[in-house]
This record gives sequence, structure tokens and C-alpha cells, in this order.
Amino acid sequence: MAAAGAAAGAEVLSDNSLLTHIATGRLIVGGHGFPHVDPYTFTAEGLPWVVQSWLPAALYGGVERVAGLEGVRLLFAATAAVVAALGWLLTRPAGTLLGRLAAVVPLLAVGFEGWGQRPLLLGLVCLAVALVAAADELDPRWLLIVGWIWLNSHGSWPLGVVALVGFAAGRRADGDAPTVELRALAWLGGGLVLGSLNPYGPRLLTFPVELLGRREALRGILEWQPPNFDDVGQWAFLVLVALAVVGVRRRPSWRATLPVVLFATMALVSARNIPVASVVLLPGLAHGLADLGSVSGKTRSRAATAVTAVAVALAAVVGISALTEPPLDLRAYPTEAIAFLRANDLDPSTATIVTHDYVGNLLELADGAEANVFIDDRVELLPLSVILDYRLLLGGGPGWEEALERYQPDAVLWDRGEPLAQLLALSTAWVEVYEDDGFVVFTPA
Repeated sequence: MAAAGAAAGAEVLSDNSLLTHIATGRLIVGGHGFPHVDPYTFTAEGLPWVVQSWLPAALYGGVERVAGLEGVRLLFAATAAVVAALGWLLTRPAGTLLGRLAAVVPLLAVGFEGWGQRPLLLGLVCLAVALVAAADELDPRWLLIVGWIWLNSHGSWPLGVVALVGFAAGRRADGDAPTVELRALAWLGGGLVLGSLNPYGPRLLTFPVELLGRREALRGILEWQPPNFDDVGQWAFLVLVALAVVGVRRRPSWRATLPVVLFATMALVSARNIPVASVVLLPGLAHGLADLGSVSGKTRSRAATAVTAVAVALAAVVGISALTEPPLDLRAYPTEAIAFLRANDLDPSTATIVTHDYVGNLLELADGAEANVFIDDRVELLPLSVILDYRLLLGGGPGWEEALERYQPDAVLWDRGEPLAQLLALSTAWVEVYEDDGFVVFTPA
């Protein structure tokens, strides 16, 4: 399972958010310190910035300095392996191999599609460790450290608190004392409070609430919308939910039922909750699928030895590919168009270039503290007016000219298949100066 998890996490680096995390890590470990104002955009220049995931960013920057981007890719593979291994541990109540596989295979399918190359993976590790402690499989005092790491890594920590409360309430509803769950909750809570000892102070404790307060800014982001079930991972999560319902009917338990209801609902409201929910469902699912089949896995067989050998070989392949393949896949980015800009007195670090948010992430990786970006994907920071203007440009609706005029761009770099590129091509105020198969560049006439 760990080897399969490593394969899920070993993709070539391409996520646009990751590019900014790495850029920020470079600033942190490169002597610039922890950013407290936006260092990247001209639209949010000087605005306060709380780097919620400063710890993973610093980790990425440190690993890159020692082992290059290949090392960062291996780090993601290793972290995903830990998530998968902990997921397997959480299925122990199932007892049999069939029951455990039925629970963990959909988790891995979710992982291949939804874990991504982001600090979320560290959050999933922390969540799984907290659930292991709540299952009385780990000394809960470890959660003091886990809470500190979680708060400084990813904003999913409130969901961990909700999960532990759900398991405790379910245990109480079953007529048992939730001593283990409450002890885990107390130590995790202590770790979260301790986590406020960081470069940004207690602001990290209030960050998730502040982010949810920016609903209008979040409205246009796909991962904050309900899932549309257009990938295997989202369908795998539905399988997990269906199996959980079967398990609850097979072995009724409020401790299993409450987390399923809570987190299945949250995942159906927002697709970004699916990776977290898929981990939270495991303990209850394993309970419901207990004694399914006859093979327990407690005794080793030749088949088990063969599977272990295959897993070791898979891990070796993952490691070798991470070290031999180019670590970055930038095929979806306008690298040639950016090179054109730099060669024609339109260097994005000095000129005002209006372009997509994901291109902004790439420019931040390339230019670091010298970046001069219109927009990126940090919705927690950017002024709402900029986000709304960007949406207007994406749709090419009425008022796009005024939105563009507000930023007085020296050039517009845009996806040639989108409405704005077609509108600029028809406008007498703009001249096309570059095109390739995917992107075009326009300058004022």
C-alpha cells in the first residue's frame, strides 16, 4: 500500500499552486525571511500576506536546495506513501484482507486523482495520525507535535477537529465513554494552540474562518464547488460512501455513522473535501466490513512474499523515474510565449503583463522576489476587485475593455482558444505580436 501511495504521489511536478509554494520556500531558505506582505503581484503589492502553508514551503525550498526539484518530487512520493500506509493501518478493524482492500483501494484511487502536489498531503498525514490515536493505536501525546505541524502546514485542521468530535459523539451515542477520542482531541487541540508559536502568530488559527468569509472570491474556483464526477477519484469516493452505507447497515454503529454523514455531506458540497473525507470514512468502513471473507493476512504466504517483492520493485521504479525524468512538466504553460516577451523588451518582471492566474504562478517560480504578476491563485490575498476583473476577462463579457484598461498592460498573454483572445484579435486597439499553438500575445496598437 505504501508503494502504491508513492506511485500516486510521484507525478512529475506541474501543479500551478506548487510553483508558488516552491518560490516562497526559496525566499524563506534563501535569506529573504518569511514574507509578511505580497512579494509577487503588482495588484496586491504591499498588502499583508499570511503564508498559511509556510512550513511545507520552507520544506520544499530546503529539499530543493539539497536535492533539486527531483528531491521535491521524491518528497511528495514519500509523503503519499505515508498517507497510504496510515490508511491501511486505519482499516485494521476489518480484520480480513478482503475487507481491508475494499476500504483502502478506493482511497488510493482518490489519491491518484485528488492528493495532488500540495501541502494537503501533509494535512492528510496529520489527519490520519490523529485518527490512529483516536482508535487507541497511538499514544495521543504525539498529537501535540502533530497539531503544531498541521496548523502550520494546511488549513484542513478544523476538519480534523470535526472528525474527532464526530467519532466521540458517535461513541457516546453507542452508549460507551469516548475517553480515547476525547483524549486525542485534547492533545490535538493543545498542539493547535501551540502551533500559534510561528512566524505569523495566532493568525493561522483564524485563517480558515477568514478564508470562508471571502465567499465571493471563492465562488469561481472549481475545487470549492460540488463535485461534477468527471474523474475516477470522485467516482471512487462515491464507492467509498456506498461501502460505508453497506457497512453501517451490516454492523450498525453511531461511531461509524456520524462521520460518514458529516463528511460525505461536506464532500458533496465542496470537491476539495473529498481527499479528507476519504480518510475519515476508513475507520467506520473497516468496522462495518469486519470479518468479510476468510483470509486475514496474519500468516505470511508465498503470495504475500511475491506481493512484497512487487511493492519493493514499484517503489524502486518510482524512485528511479523521479531521479531520471525531468522534474518539471511545463507543457501546459506558455513557456515559449514568455521567452518571446523576455526577448522583446516585455520582460514580465518589469513590464505589466495581464495573463492567467496559473501563468502568474509560473512567473513567481521563475522570477522570485522580482516577480511582477497580475494575478495568481492566492484568493486569500488578492483584492476582490482584481478577482472579479479576472473573471470578466476569462468570460469576455461586457465590460472586458474597462477591466483591461484598469491595469494599463504593456501586453496581454492569453490562451488563444478563449473569448478574450478572439475579442482582442477583433479590436483595433490591440495588435497581435506573437502566437503559437496554445497562446497569443497582444500589445496596445
